[in-house]
Amino acid sequence: MLITSRANPKIKEIRRLFTRKYRQRTGLFFVEGLQLVEEAVAMHADITTLVVAPELLSEESAKGLVSVRERAEVPCLEVTGEVFSSISPRDGQQGIGAVACQRWDSLDDIGPATDFCWVAADQIRHPGSLGTILRVCDAVGGEGVILIGDASDPYDPTAVRASLGAVFSQRLAKASFGEFAAWRQRQNCFVVGTSPTSSTDYRAVSYGTPAVLFMGSDRRGLSAEQQAICDVMVRIPMVGRCDSHHVAVATGIVLYEMFNQRGPAKNRVPHEHALS
Repeated sequence: MLITSRANPKIKEIRRLFTRKYRQRTGLFFVEGLQLVEEAVAMHADITTLVVAPELLSEESAKGLVSVRERAEVPCLEVTGEVFSSISPRDGQQGIGAVACQRWDSLDDIGPATDFCWVAADQIRHPGSLGTILRVCDAVGGEGVILIGDASDPYDPTAVRASLGAVFSQRLAKASFGEFAAWRQRQNCFVVGTSPTSSTDYRAVSYGTPAVLFMGSDRRGLSAEQQAICDVMVRIPMVGRCDSHHVAVATGIVLYEMFNQRGPAKNRVPHEHALS
């Protein structure tokens, strides 16, 4: 049965998922677009409902929908283009979306002994930045992101889109700084932080594995207390007038150096020497 009213109770419930409070209460979120829905299915996300607007489907998305329906085996709501627009305000709508369950790991369940790397992100406020960090972490084969303090929501629609589906492949955990510091003490992992005042170039360090890249917010960076739990603090050289990188850019630069070092051994300064 085609849903034609924006006031339909099921549509109103989906629309409420655009608020963080309701996402937290329900543990659900909405994802829109064929690529993201296909990624959700491929990564075995717990999808509760597909939402489809037949009049908006292109030939490609219509073909993709057939595959998604066969693999997801979940209820499907068919709606008009107008109704779909009420739950998907973005341009270039493809007429397909899904309601999925959020996935969170407990910090106690994370033991990175065999992992390449994690990112710990302190108070990243912009969802687009967080989504980009998830995307880069996925690109280098990272395990996931630990959100420290009052961080943005990775299941915010902007973060989900910016992640290009990495929100489904990356593990996610939340913690206070105190909880993270205690966890770091229990784990045999190498923690690296970034600061423009560090004397150590990020390329001069041999990154131990497993590693955790600890990133501060664009506004404040890492506090002195946070820097104290890092094995090494590194800087990214800059020669222009700007005094810092965007946090997502800085994260990507250091993660790719860590990624590159997974290849053939190179002449690097051992990280214990970099602390001197």
